[in-house]
This record gives sequence, C-alpha cells and structure tokens, in this order.
Amino acid sequence: MKIQIDSNVQNKIQIVGYDYKSSLDQDMLESDLIISHAGSGSILESLRLNKPLIVVVNEDLMDNHQAELAIELENKGYLVYSSTSNLLEILKSQTYENLIPFPEPDATIFANILNEEMGV
Repeated sequence: MKIQIDSNVQNKIQIVGYDYKSSLDQDMLESDLIISHAGSGSILESLRLNKPLIVVVNEDLMDNHQAELAIELENKGYLVYSSTSNLLEILKSQTYENLIPFPEPDATIFANILNEEMGV
C-alpha cells in the first residue's frame, strides 16, 4: 500500500503494511522515518536506531502513561508526539527532521545509583 501526501515527488510517503511479521528490525533499519505507537519498548527500539520518530498515542487509554513518556521525550527533543488527529499535519510540517540523537545507554548510571543507595 502506498499513500501520497501531495503530487510533489519529493513529498511521497510509502507505507507498507503486513497482516503479521515476526520482526520489523530490517524494515526499521531501512526506513527514513519511523511512526510508532507509544509503547516504551517500541519507542526505545526506534530511538536507538537514530531515525526520526513520530509517536502516535492512543488518547482513549485511561491513566495514559504512554502519553506521559512520549511528551517527556518530545520535550527533550528526541521524538515528535502525535495523535491520530494531527499526524498528517506533523508529516506535512516535517518537524521530525530537527530531532536530536538519543544518547547511548550507560550502564554505569544504574550501578552508581545502586552503590549509593546501598552505601557502597
């Protein structure tokens, strides 16, 4: 399936859908932009690829911790937070092109917190 936003060739978007696929790793590596739901695993997996990321939050969920995470990461400049109602507007504005890279994981931070809490 392909969806075209407008007739300008530079602004074409190709969307590929699957009934089921065991892994999206290769698709994500080959993409120029990732549009994801707001699950923390999906967000972190996408951010670690250093690809522009738009996170679409399900605003119908109660106690929406997914929205909290997406908003916080957007405030830090790592992703663009979206709802289904404004996704097209975000795609047209291309605000996702100005994101900053997500930092590499640092296991020493957790170890230092544990050591401090344990008095080591």
